[in-house]
Amino acid sequence: MTNHVPCALSLFAVVGGFLVVTALGCSDVPTGDIVPTAPAAGVAKYQGKLRYYQIQFIPDEGRPAAGITDENGNFTLGTNDVGDGAPTGSHHVAVTYVGPPPAPDYGVTNFDPIPPPRFKIPSKFNDPKKSGLVVEVPESGKTDFLIELN
Repeated sequence: MTNHVPCALSLFAVVGGFLVVTALGCSDVPTGDIVPTAPAAGVAKYQGKLRYYQIQFIPDEGRPAAGITDENGNFTLGTNDVGDGAPTGSHHVAVTYVGPPPAPDYGVTNFDPIPPPRFKIPSKFNDPKKSGLVVEVPESGKTDFLIELN
C-alpha cells in the first residue's frame, strides 16, 4: 500500500503558489510608474549654507521630489531617479537634516552617530504644510531655486 498524501500536498503547494504569484501580477496596486519631470535644482540657506539637508518639493497630489544639499548648500532634485528633476506645478517645501554622506565602512565596522548640524533650523521647516515655503516648477524647469529659511 502506497501513501499518496505527500504527493497530493506537494501538488497542492505548487498549484497554490502559482495562483498566488498569478494573482499578485494582476492587482490594481500602483506600480511606481515613471512620472514626467522638469529640471529642478538650487541652493538652500539659513544663517549661511544649509549643509547636508534633504530638500523636498511636495505637490498636493502626485509624487514628491527630493535632493540633499552638499557642503555649499546646493541641491538637485530627483523624483524617479537621482537628479532627474521634479514634477511641474506648485509644491510645498520641507527641509530636514540628514547629515553628511556616510563613510564606506558605516554600518559595518563604523557605528559613529551622525554628526549634529552646525545649527538647528526651526522645526516648522520639517513639515511642508507648516514651513510656509511654496515653489512653482515651470514646464521648462528651474535650476536656480533659492530656498531661504527665515
